Amino acid sequence: MGPILGAAALAAALLLSSCAAAANGVATKSAPAIVDAAGAALASARTFEIQATSGGSGTPASVTFKIEGKNLGEGSFVTSSLSFQAEELHGIDYFRSQTLWNQVGGPTLQGALGNRWVYISASSATATQLTAVFGTLTSPPTVAKQLTKDAQTSVRGKVGNIDGEPVISVTEPKAGTIYVATTGKPFPLRWEQGSVGRVVFSDFGVRFDIKAPKHAVDLAAILAG
Repeated sequence: MGPILGAAALAAALLLSSCAAAANGVATKSAPAIVDAAGAALASARTFEIQATSGGSGTPASVTFKIEGKNLGEGSFVTSSLSFQAEELHGIDYFRSQTLWNQVGGPTLQGALGNRWVYISASSATATQLTAVFGTLTSPPTVAKQLTKDAQTSVRGKVGNIDGEPVISVTEPKAGTIYVATTGKPFPLRWEQGSVGRVVFSDFGVRFDIKAPKHAVDLAAILAG
């Protein structure tokens, strides 16, 4: 390598190293403080994605949900018997599925809806109940509260890496092991809950630009015939 290429390579390496996120100090804290810091970072995040999978001997299920603020999110839900896409937009709920309607209303309803998007008006009692359910996903403070509820009994683990990101692990006897980023903001990156399953957090700060699906039909009108 000539002197010019060598100098260019050195400059590039220095630039890349200067872009690396700085240590955030959580690795030196107590276990409860690490969990609390992760909860505070998560609660303050405007956007992120959750990928959750269930474990154990029950019905396997997975959820992928993008969160862009309270009551604003979209994702997919999959079990062994059904799957559907869902969106929550400020009280209006949208769904699309090739299997859900067959279980809700039989082959006739499935045939009528096919794989089209349907919506449930915000004024309906069903939408109010669904919004409350989705609120547990689309409210970062609510998710953070679940993460930190056993913080005081947590125990420090080891430093390591999750998908290339430096982390420190903290184990809560009842809630499982949380892997917290040790650079940048102390976001929780993974939550291993043993037989319950796993939650992966990603895409903090990403703008998902969630919008209502085009040409969605009113489910109430379809059911009314």
